[in-house]
Amino acid sequence: MPPARVSTRTQAATAEVFGQCFAEEDVLARSLAEFTESGEHRVLTGHVGCYSTVVRQPGGTTLFADPVGQFPLYYDDSGRHGTKASDLGSEIDEVYLATRLACLDGAGLLENRSLYRGVRRVREGHALHIGGGLLDERPYAPLRVDPGLSEADAAEMLRDALVAAVRARALSARRLVSDFSGGLDSTSIACLALRDVPGLPVFTHYNPDAPVLDDVERAERYVSVERRFDHQLVKLPPEHLPFQDLVSMGDEPHPASIACGPARLRFSAAAALGADVHLMGEGGDAVLWAPGAYFVDLARRGELATLWRHCFAWARLRNRSPLSVFRRAVAMAGLGRGRALLRLARTLEQGRPVGDVPWEVSVVARWELPQVHWFTRSTRHLLAAQARSVAAQESDVDAGESVVLNQLRLHGLTQQVHREAAAEVGIDAHAPFLDTAVVRAAMAIPARRRADPAVAKPLLKKALAGLVPGRVLSRETKGDYSREAYQGIRRAAPELRRYLADSAAADFGLIDPVPVRQVLEDAVNGLRVPWGALNQVLAVEVWLRANARKVAST
Repeated sequence: MPPARVSTRTQAATAEVFGQCFAEEDVLARSLAEFTESGEHRVLTGHVGCYSTVVRQPGGTTLFADPVGQFPLYYDDSGRHGTKASDLGSEIDEVYLATRLACLDGAGLLENRSLYRGVRRVREGHALHIGGGLLDERPYAPLRVDPGLSEADAAEMLRDALVAAVRARALSARRLVSDFSGGLDSTSIACLALRDVPGLPVFTHYNPDAPVLDDVERAERYVSVERRFDHQLVKLPPEHLPFQDLVSMGDEPHPASIACGPARLRFSAAAALGADVHLMGEGGDAVLWAPGAYFVDLARRGELATLWRHCFAWARLRNRSPLSVFRRAVAMAGLGRGRALLRLARTLEQGRPVGDVPWEVSVVARWELPQVHWFTRSTRHLLAAQARSVAAQESDVDAGESVVLNQLRLHGLTQQVHREAAAEVGIDAHAPFLDTAVVRAAMAIPARRRADPAVAKPLLKKALAGLVPGRVLSRETKGDYSREAYQGIRRAAPELRRYLADSAAADFGLIDPVPVRQVLEDAVNGLRVPWGALNQVLAVEVWLRANARKVAST
């Protein structure tokens, strides 16, 4: 489903807005007029929501890509542009597809490539000016840390942004509904919505064969004391487990497309109630948790006392040695991004299985270690060459922020799938945590200052104190839905085996399916597996089959 599109014009310019923008049309027209007079983009790009904008003026066209990356814009060397890369290109970019297959988004190998050769993505928070036969891309509002901002100021910014994001949806909806898993993110969003609606249907999906009891029990406890919630406990039947609908959704291969059953079920239940807008907690984990890579930043900046304190606290929770975590962080800081990429290139070329990676190695990392043993030699060498090329490029982004930016791109792809699935039943799916102002506020302070081993999502809890009940904000745990994944893959195993016996990814020269089949059998048998990597292989398989004609022409 393409992003929502709104057009406005003045005598001097026209503008098209793609995404979720909550400014009225007359406000957009005034904003465009002011932009053409002053050249100040914020009057046009700073409204509540998350959206990209294309402005056409006599001197050329300017593409403003949203800073979060939810609603990307693409272009080619001739200046053609659009919201879907597939509208501009036809041949697959093997580097891009191999990078996504290897789950190496965070390594920077993608640069501004797209899934199609010759088609580029306007970088998040950048503006591309097209005119006079020239293409000029420059940053206009990228997500950046504000080193002078205090945690209190960041919490206030986050509070204002979240309240505005939820209010905009509540006031624009005919009937608003919300996810309500019992977790911190979706529950907080639902509580904020009650400030602007008299009552709110909320949805908790429940799998009787693998219940996540701490989530369901908390959800029921919250609604028992807040009568304005109309709690809908949606039973998850086996046919809605992950891996049951092997269909390609979204613009490119992403695991959300083959694990969308529970969300589809909630959307259908919402549609049955006459809802038109469905709130989700997607993105909260990306912007509010601090990824383990922040250890690298603490070491690189010489904040060793803080590093040791955090290593000690996290290692104790995992029953690991704090010294091993500390040493890992110091070693990664000394290695730097460039040399880490060169090490990645060597790992890819050697092609040896990574095995069971120790916890501290997987956490204190700039990117996931790829499952190199199931890539073909050509895929490994293609990725290694790209890693060496990127290693020469400078980057001033901290490791923690780099991981978060990568996670945001992936959450954007997930939400794209959710919007498409919701649209099938007449619902608009929205993720307030992925609004531009919300993400900007959360990332205004660096990951190493957002982290607190003793408190889950401390910035959110500071921001929403007094707005969301303390019993909601006091939660320190997160529901584990991995049992549903094991259930789903066992049920779908016959079809998945058929896919891998005649692998499209193998035909395309990307993988050796034999090791992948072994990991599939391990998952079927309930063993520990690299779920992220396996899910991406399966998503690529499904996508290649759905786009067989296009791939065959490459």
